[in-house]
Amino acid sequence: MSDFTDEVEKNDDNLAPPPGSDYEVAFSYHSESQLERAYDKAEHWVKAGVKPQRIFLEDRSMSVINFRKVMRDPILIQAGVTRYIDFRCSLTLSDTDVDAVFSSVCYYDSEDQDPVYINAYDPELGSIKEVLGKVSQNLFDYLQKPLLQAQH
Repeated sequence: MSDFTDEVEKNDDNLAPPPGSDYEVAFSYHSESQLERAYDKAEHWVKAGVKPQRIFLEDRSMSVINFRKVMRDPILIQAGVTRYIDFRCSLTLSDTDVDAVFSSVCYYDSEDQDPVYINAYDPELGSIKEVLGKVSQNLFDYLQKPLLQAQH
C-alpha cells in the first residue's frame, strides 16, 4: 500500500496541461519471478493506497490503469515544507514487468498558487523524479509480495 496518504483536493477544471508541459517521467521494473495477480494487486494498491482524485482508465484486458493523484511531497514534509505534486500515472502490467509513466506533472506550494509543470530544465526535476520513483517503487514492492503469508 502507498505510504503517501497526505493529499489535497485540487480543482479538476484544469485537467489538460498547457501546451509544452508534456514532459514524462517513466520507470520500468522487472521481476525475476512471476508477479502473482499483478493487475488485481495494482488495482487494489491504486484504489486503497493511492486513493486517486480520478481514475481515467481501468482495462484488465490491456492490463492498464490510468489515474490522477495530488499528494503532498513526502520528501519536503520531512523538512517542514509543504509542496503538492499533481500527476497523471499510466500503469502497464505484465506477469513480470511494470511500467509507470507519469505525465502532466506539476507542483505548487498552496492551493491558490498556479501549478508549475515540470520540464527537462526545471531545477526541481530531480526532486520530483525522486518522489515519483518512490511512488512507483512502492507499487513494485507491493506487487512482489506473495498473496498468502507462510504461517510459522
